[in-house]
Amino acid sequence: MSVGTAEDLGARAVHSDGWIQSPGFDLAFFILSPIAGLAVILAAPTSVGPVLALAAATLIGGPHYIATYSFYFFDDTAAYHKQRWVAYFLVPILIVFAVGVVALYEIPAVIVFVVFFWNAFHVARQSCGILSIYRRRAGYGDQRHRAVTNFAILSTSFAMAVAHIDWYPQLDNVLLKLSPYLPMLLSRLALAAAVVGLVALGVSIVKRLRSGSRYTIAEAGFLVTSLLLFHPYLWVEESNLATLGMLLGHFIQYLGIVWLLTNRKLAHRGGTRGQRWLSRVWLDPWILLPAALLIGGLFMVLQINFMALTVALVLLHFYLDGLFWAFSRPVIRNAITPYLTAGPQGTAARRRGSVPCSSSSCVAR
Repeated sequence: MSVGTAEDLGARAVHSDGWIQSPGFDLAFFILSPIAGLAVILAAPTSVGPVLALAAATLIGGPHYIATYSFYFFDDTAAYHKQRWVAYFLVPILIVFAVGVVALYEIPAVIVFVVFFWNAFHVARQSCGILSIYRRRAGYGDQRHRAVTNFAILSTSFAMAVAHIDWYPQLDNVLLKLSPYLPMLLSRLALAAAVVGLVALGVSIVKRLRSGSRYTIAEAGFLVTSLLLFHPYLWVEESNLATLGMLLGHFIQYLGIVWLLTNRKLAHRGGTRGQRWLSRVWLDPWILLPAALLIGGLFMVLQINFMALTVALVLLHFYLDGLFWAFSRPVIRNAITPYLTAGPQGTAARRRGSVPCSSSSCVAR
């Protein structure tokens, strides 16, 4: 998910609490979600560690990857998907084909390189996006502050990811083949960018506070979460465990934001058969939880026995999320942002028809 341009929504009423849903929900699914990854890391040396890691990666990660395909079933964007059929339907097929070719000719270096760096960008952009929602909920829409904050999150995330490339032998070997100096150069440049980003963020925060715009607890908490999300790469030498420790928080955040969107957007349970089916799955916990466990179980089988297919699903998730959350496009912006930025009260009011969806309350300019 990447909602970094949610700042472009125009003026909205300031919500004093700043929570997207509620303190309990936001803390569990957004702000404190990385604790799940930390728990898996700390449990790694124990006898249950490997089992817990596999279960977390598949039972949470699997539904997170498959949840992406929910966006194909929204009625208000279906025509747009058909209009851009190359991007939404043909390119995904080509990605699967490309992964198959790489697997067939046994050139995993390409996959290692692409997955690592695309994953870092994808996760950091999701953090930027959710933080944008919190910023709008706090009533602050300065574009320069948004840009500085996003750069700080992206640069610090990337710097942590490449801080110890030698702990990730598969990637390190790829970079060393290009140049023996490349790993060290990459980590130092990333660190320099992160320092610049954090200093710029500090200056921007001071300017914001001096202007009279305060941080809500929710926004401040998620900013800290976003800046520290990649910390496992700094101290966990096992690269796969470090990646999982970072990703678990991301998985939970994504499932939380997609659940909120579908819960608010499809509460009327109407529309075409596909959308009605989607609303039934996401809105009924007696269907949602068993479905998530089933998907997680199938993903576990794929990860153990069909790694190439697992990689294809991961890359498709990266690619499709860039389309489904592309808020630079008005159709996408108008179909999603009103349900995430207005809060539960505003969403409920719109469903009742008491709050018109206008440029000042719902629709981006």
